[in-house]
Amino acid sequence: MPKTKQAKLRGGAHKSTEKVPEEGRYFSRAVGKAIQMLELLSRSGEPMSLVELSKQTQLTKSSAFRLLQTLETLHYIRRDANGHYVPSHENSAIVSTQYVNALAAAAREPMRRLNMEFGETVSLAILLHNHIEVVHVVESSNLIRMTNIPGRILPPHASSMGKVITAWQDAETRKRLLQSYGLTRYNENTIVDEQTIEAEFEQIRSRGYSTDAEESTPGGFCFGVAIFSTPGKAEAAISLSMPKSRMPADEARQQRIVQALKDVAAEVSQKLMQSGPLGSKVA
Repeated sequence: MPKTKQAKLRGGAHKSTEKVPEEGRYFSRAVGKAIQMLELLSRSGEPMSLVELSKQTQLTKSSAFRLLQTLETLHYIRRDANGHYVPSHENSAIVSTQYVNALAAAAREPMRRLNMEFGETVSLAILLHNHIEVVHVVESSNLIRMTNIPGRILPPHASSMGKVITAWQDAETRKRLLQSYGLTRYNENTIVDEQTIEAEFEQIRSRGYSTDAEESTPGGFCFGVAIFSTPGKAEAAISLSMPKSRMPADEARQQRIVQALKDVAAEVSQKLMQSGPLGSKVA
């Protein structure tokens, strides 16, 4: 949940119209496939086998093995006790940057529309290896507002985007995220019991959105909806945040906000699914 602060005067951002070609005469297919493997491992959240990686990159096992051996030798990836591949922690940020850029590009215009429609702060967050991080914010122009900061690490148990992303992970990943951050109590509204937060996650999956009702910041309300680039697994989320004084009192107006968030999340998800993993269009 963002914190309340006074508005600042901001200049308009310059929007570049230059397009970078996806492939060119000097494009390296091997490098593209290696980056695709790194992204698959980074976004999977689970170890992947040689067979899985060769299938998803459309490479023969021998070709995939050579690339994986190179990445392992350079310490971009490592193998677990079962011989499956996982990202190397110290180099995972390289691939994450590529995906963050793609996500932000897909979400920027839909986030602006949400901000214009409701006049409140709209935020975007992504799941990295062991934490959830804010990557883009469109702030409210109201004098009193909820705000956010790119780079902020979100609590998986006490923020709308943190909760909705965590809710859609498998049990092992949920446990890792909760352990990495800790069930910190911010105030009397914060959920710090493991069974209660698991019940909250189940409810979030059932209704398709999460809330932060003063659980992290007194006086702040937030709605969050998951973004998917592969069916059934959330890798990002979008939220709309407002001070308690502007929280709609009636259920119908609250559901209007939720539906608008769901529509935008579905739009961004579709863009990501159509583009596929980084490097997947390499022939």
